[in-house]
Amino acid sequence: MIIKTLMLPDPPIVSVRDKLAEAFKKVNTRGIGRVIVANDSIEGIISTRDLLTFVTERCEEGCDRGDIFALIEKQVAQVMTPRPVYAYEDDDVMDALTLMVARNFGALPVLNREKKVSGIVTERELLLIFQDLDELFPVKKFMTKKVSTVYEDVPVFEAVKLMIRRGFRRLPIVDDQNKVKGIITAADALKLFTKAVVKSDPDMFFSKKVSQVATKDVLTIDPEKSINEAASTMIMKKVGSLLILKEDGTVGGIITERDLIIALHYQLHIRGK
Repeated sequence: MIIKTLMLPDPPIVSVRDKLAEAFKKVNTRGIGRVIVANDSIEGIISTRDLLTFVTERCEEGCDRGDIFALIEKQVAQVMTPRPVYAYEDDDVMDALTLMVARNFGALPVLNREKKVSGIVTERELLLIFQDLDELFPVKKFMTKKVSTVYEDVPVFEAVKLMIRRGFRRLPIVDDQNKVKGIITAADALKLFTKAVVKSDPDMFFSKKVSQVATKDVLTIDPEKSINEAASTMIMKKVGSLLILKEDGTVGGIITERDLIIALHYQLHIRGK
């Protein structure tokens, strides 16, 4: 199987000369969470994490309206990861998968034979491969058991800083008895920041609590279910994780797209022997 069969065509693209405002607008187009920087050739890539890191580093003590607008007027080049790793349309999917697992990439830009950007492949597209695989492994084999959480009254900005510091894309939200009440993702936080910019209201981002932004309808899965079922649920529901809950409603684990990509690589490697 080649990359072209799985990639998303026409990914969001900005120019290296564009302002960051354009990247904020486009980064979550179609739920991709990334925007490619390209002119005649690919020059960089910007992720949701890159943008949130940029904001947190410059607004450690908070930002007023002037500070916010100064941030989004910066050029894309100041935030992008230059010379990104990419794949070609006719590359083998297994090679791309191995690269994403080894380098901890969540996505790869895809180029055509003329070295022009033609698409992007993310973890979610690769999960489609599970449809053609036997159900060999349960969720519990690949899930993360120790899960960081945040309390309901924690400000969104503090949750973002925790995600950045620990390399997370999401945090379950719990009450004072550690029972799950929702989940907040990096994408949720970025959407809130973008909305705050549009409405010229920084407090919307810096003062809101995670409980006000959280997705309340948290999707869960039994740890005995197959990773194939977990992948199918994530694809259908367009989510990046599923929680495993204990009987008392507290978090027992989490399985993410990243975990499933590692599981996919493992299963394909076993099958290839």
